[in-house]
Amino acid sequence: MNKFQITRTGTYLTVQDWGRFHYQHLGVSPSGIMDHRIPEALAKVIPHHQNQFLEFAYVGPSLKVEQGAIKVSVGGQCNIFVQKNNNTQIEHAPYTSINLFEGDELTIHNTIDSVYGYIAFENGLGLEPCLQSFATDTKAQIGSINRPLQIGDRFEVSKDVNSWDLQSNEEVNISKQTNFKVYPGPQMNYFSDEVLQTFVSSPFTITTQSDRMGLRLEGEPLKSHISHDILSEGILPGCIQVPSNGQPIVLMRDIPCTGGYPKIAILASEDISKIAQLPPGTKITFDL
Repeated sequence: MNKFQITRTGTYLTVQDWGRFHYQHLGVSPSGIMDHRIPEALAKVIPHHQNQFLEFAYVGPSLKVEQGAIKVSVGGQCNIFVQKNNNTQIEHAPYTSINLFEGDELTIHNTIDSVYGYIAFENGLGLEPCLQSFATDTKAQIGSINRPLQIGDRFEVSKDVNSWDLQSNEEVNISKQTNFKVYPGPQMNYFSDEVLQTFVSSPFTITTQSDRMGLRLEGEPLKSHISHDILSEGILPGCIQVPSNGQPIVLMRDIPCTGGYPKIAILASEDISKIAQLPPGTKITFDL
């Protein structure tokens, strides 16, 4: 049996997979990985990941092998170090396989000019799915582990580590794209031509109130000439809602399943991963 424990959580460390998509009609959020590109690249290095990843934001965790050995790979723009049992320290590159043996401690430092990073484990984390998914929704307390991870949390991986080492040839370049193509939202007609022109010509700043549920933006207010309230209806990641204060919200992975604010536009699904990596303070613009 191979065992490791969390010795430092970093920031907002959770178990995630691709999402929980069969229960939205019951009010359950899909949740899941914020930046799909990184685990897709990690899957080339750790093919038997069992769809179980650790996601962290801004500051990475530390984990220590207590028994046996595990193979991992870390994805994202971050510095990665292993403190060996003999007290030597080795730096590793992202998107490469890392063999950790008893007594070794993996430490991941701050993400660089980005937000999210990921760890994939050979043979997964030994978890049972919750509602057909391993994803964590901390607000609803749903998931294989229904909360952010804590120091002292332990995992057991039953299978032995494979001996080969792999490296991904699809390292993710987390570009600083700040202009995003959007498509008309179902309530775009709630906004005048003048407001729509403001929407596409003025920059918006990502605020510190942003989280896995949505990116809260600040800029020139977008006032509706009809109403800032609608009958609640289904929503998806990428929808851009405009509440009564006129400051748009880009909905992300932990969305509620319904929303009652008008949706001025919808972000392309492939851009959700890109915009998720932009830290607070970044100015973004939209093109219709």
